[in-house]
Amino acid sequence: MPEGDVLLSNAEGTIRAHGPAVLVCDCPGDGLDLAVRRVAAFALTASLIVVGIVAARAAPFPIVFIAATWTAGATAALVFVRRRRRLHGLFRLDFERAEIVQEGRGFRRIFPVQAIARVSTPPAVDAEIDEPGLAPRWLLLHLSTGEQLRLGKAPAYALGPALAFLRRAGVEA
Repeated sequence: MPEGDVLLSNAEGTIRAHGPAVLVCDCPGDGLDLAVRRVAAFALTASLIVVGIVAARAAPFPIVFIAATWTAGATAALVFVRRRRRLHGLFRLDFERAEIVQEGRGFRRIFPVQAIARVSTPPAVDAEIDEPGLAPRWLLLHLSTGEQLRLGKAPAYALGPALAFLRRAGVEA
């Protein structure tokens, strides 16, 4: 990524200003995606093995219900992670070109800047810090389609420069 003015840099991602009209946010998300994919792969493989054993008549038929439960659980977890993945990624908010480009794992989406409804900083649900003002908050971009994009995560004071950039660009807070 080319250099720009760093507005936020932490373990959760980076926000850089590339000139007065371009904001680049890298918010990769958490390790939940990888963990769920690995556990789901194990569950699906185990389910296939169980079905194969039952098909070979080496185990009673009701054991297939256990395999079906594992398959349903793994599929539900993968769907949940896939939907969650759409919130994260590398975002390029280009106010000169009037477009938002989101690049994530396996997808690329483009939105018009006019689709931005507002920006907010709700508290992160997984916050473990009890100190006032230090609890992490998400920098969320709300689109008129109802979608939300997570641009970054940090304490409120650290999100200030990015919020100021968005306000100068005309985004309602």
